[in-house]
Amino acid sequence: MAARLSIAIAGGSIGGLTAGVLLHELGHDVHIYERSHAALESRGAGIVVLPMTERYFTERGGEDDRVSLELPWWKYVDAAGIELSADLDHFRFSSWNTVYRALLEAFPADRYHLGNELTGFEQTATGVTIGFAEGTTTEAELLVCADGVSSTARRILLPQVDPAYAGYVAWRGTAAESGLSSPAVSDLADSMLYQVLKPGHILVYAIPGVDGSIQPGRRLQNFVWYRNYPAGGPLEELMTDRHGEARTSSVPPGFVQDQHLAEMKAAAAGLAPTIREVVLASPEPFVQVIFDLEVSQMAFGRVCIMGDAAFSARPHVAAGTAKAAADAWALRDALRDRGDNLAAALEEWQRSQLTLGRSVVERSRAMGQRSQFEGTMVAGDPGWKFGLFEARN
Repeated sequence: MAARLSIAIAGGSIGGLTAGVLLHELGHDVHIYERSHAALESRGAGIVVLPMTERYFTERGGEDDRVSLELPWWKYVDAAGIELSADLDHFRFSSWNTVYRALLEAFPADRYHLGNELTGFEQTATGVTIGFAEGTTTEAELLVCADGVSSTARRILLPQVDPAYAGYVAWRGTAAESGLSSPAVSDLADSMLYQVLKPGHILVYAIPGVDGSIQPGRRLQNFVWYRNYPAGGPLEELMTDRHGEARTSSVPPGFVQDQHLAEMKAAAAGLAPTIREVVLASPEPFVQVIFDLEVSQMAFGRVCIMGDAAFSARPHVAAGTAKAAADAWALRDALRDRGDNLAAALEEWQRSQLTLGRSVVERSRAMGQRSQFEGTMVAGDPGWKFGLFEARN
C-alpha cells in the first residue's frame, strides 16, 4: 500500500461505514463523522441485499457470516391472491438495521463520532479543514462525503444539482410474522410477492426480526407500496406531519397524519389478501419520497462524494445500498493501487463510478415510468429484476 492517509468520512450510514471499514482495514487513519446524536435507526425499512451489499461479510466469513435471508421465489399475484407467475430467483433480503449494526461492529467505536454535522470545508494542496455545526473543526488529507440525498457537501460543490421528485412516494411498513394468519404466513414463507396495480405496484418480503432473527415466525414482513402524488398541494399535504412540520424526504413512523393513514388503509381494499393483511397489520406505516439524482462529477481535489450524495436512484433495481457499497469498494481499490498519487486514484475511481451511477439511475427511472405512469409493467416481466449491473451483482 502507498502512504497512509488521514481520511475523514462525513456520514455514518451504510455507505460511509462500508468505506470506513474498508479504508481502515487498508491501513489508513480513518474517522467517521455522523450528524445524528445517537446510533442510526432505519425506521423499520427492509432492503434487498445484492452481492455487493454484503460483500464485506461474505469475503470475511463466508456463508455463515451473511447478514441476510434468502427467499427462493419471486411471485406475482392478482387482486384475488391468485398466482400469476413464479420465478426461482433466490434473491436475498435483510433490514437496514441488520446491515448497519454489523458494519458498525466492524469499525472501531472510538473512530465513529456522533453529533458531528458537516457544515463546510476548505481545502489546500495538502489537506482539508472540515467544519461542523457545533463549531468544531478537524483536519484530513481526504474528505469522503457520504451524507445522503440531501448532502451538504454536494450543495457546496454542485449547487446547481438538486434531487428531482419522481412523481410518487413509497408507503412502507413492517408487520410481525407471528401476528399474521396461517394462509398469509404460508404465502410468504419462501416467496416475495408482487402485485401490479393501475397505477403503481406493491411488494412484500420477509426481513430479519427486530432481534436479527431469520427464523420463520420471528421475522418481519416488509411492504413497499408505490403510489402517485402530484407535486404541489397533494404531496405537500402528505409530507406535513401530524405536528405540522413540512418534511422533504420522509415522514417517519408515528408522524404520518391520521387522514393519510386512513386513506391508505382504505385503498388497501384493492390489494391481494395476503398483501393487504401485511399492510393493515403494520403498526406505523411511513412515507418516503422517490427522487432522481445524478451528478457529473464526484471528485473535487481532496474531496469526493459517494452513495446517495452523488446518485440517488428509484428503488426498483434495489441497488441503493449496493451502489454505495460499490463506491466504497472502488475507492478502496483505487487508493490501494494508485495511493501514491491521490489525484490519479480519485480520477480513476470517479470515471468508473460515474458510469455505474448513470446506469443505475437510467434503468430505475425507466422502470418507474413504466409502473407508475405508462401502465406497461406486467406480471412476470423478465425485464423487471433487481441488480446493480445488468446482471445480478
